[in-house]
Amino acid sequence: MLPAETLTGLYLDGGWHVEKIADRSLESTGGYSSFSYLVSNSKNEKAYLKAIDLSPAMQSVEFTQALEDLLKAYNFELNLLQQCKNKRLRRVVVPIAHGMVEPTGNFGSLIRQVPYLIFKMAQGDIRKEVREWEKFGRKFDLAWALRSLHQSAVGLQELHGINIAHQDIKPSNVLVFPIEGSKLADLGSASQAGNPSISNGKKVAGDVSYATPEQWYGWSQSPEFSSRYIADIYRLGSLIFFFFLRCSTTDAIQLKLSVQHGKEFMKSDFISDLPYIQYAFEEALRDLRTSVEGKAGDLTDEIVMIAKQLCEPDPRRRGDPRARAAAYRPQHDIQAYISCFDKLARKAEIRML
Repeated sequence: MLPAETLTGLYLDGGWHVEKIADRSLESTGGYSSFSYLVSNSKNEKAYLKAIDLSPAMQSVEFTQALEDLLKAYNFELNLLQQCKNKRLRRVVVPIAHGMVEPTGNFGSLIRQVPYLIFKMAQGDIRKEVREWEKFGRKFDLAWALRSLHQSAVGLQELHGINIAHQDIKPSNVLVFPIEGSKLADLGSASQAGNPSISNGKKVAGDVSYATPEQWYGWSQSPEFSSRYIADIYRLGSLIFFFFLRCSTTDAIQLKLSVQHGKEFMKSDFISDLPYIQYAFEEALRDLRTSVEGKAGDLTDEIVMIAKQLCEPDPRRRGDPRARAAAYRPQHDIQAYISCFDKLARKAEIRML
């Protein structure tokens, strides 16, 4: 067993007891992997613990440097989370505790401590919510989906407001809480302007299946940090495709490229391939519209318009056209979409009364 895999039964600072491992599969993040545990305290409050796996360092010839890199990645994420907590970000999941614990078992003098983060227990992510609609034969909950999109957009705006690019927005990283609703989670792949991190050197810091078309090619319109924010809003828009088509925008585009045009993301010349990608995107939007119409009726045009603008394959044209045209607003400004999602959710909620 790995050190981070041996915490069951231990007591941690703050009175937390590690009850059992929740998922034996490693969770990949930006700079390391981790194990999930269920924990509780003397008040019988349940929480989720992420134990950082430092064992890959033991496989490295340069053990000391590899261990230092893993700890840097952990401390970088912890620093970002502490900033989010101090700034009282409402739509970002922040830890309720963190620390180091000595693992059980004999691992010699190489790894004596396992870093961990403890988070408030969520009822699941948005994938679980959607699966339950299908499992129990429930009707697609349009109001809930639109409210979740609104809350996710607020979370992204909060992160951008403190110069953090999430870089790994996807359904599994949108957690759902019983009262508070949806929040963005997992800053393991995040970057912050002016704060160097391991993610800065990666072409795609997060899940490649949600990466933007330009990231597949390693193309950037600008070396500025703002290009990371512009990639973030594409991933936000991809949540619309998830709710209505059960796939990412990137997967939808790739399917059209391969089936209709016998092409794929070639990773060679983005500008030359862009017309094919944009045509495939328009075809994917038609599929999206068909699905949205059956669930949203007269709200369809606005929902599809938001998806079209947020997921525009050409990063130079992505986002709110009014923001791109205004000298005083950044291209990645999503305030207009936050307002739109809120308005759409309210309309859908009224229909349920």
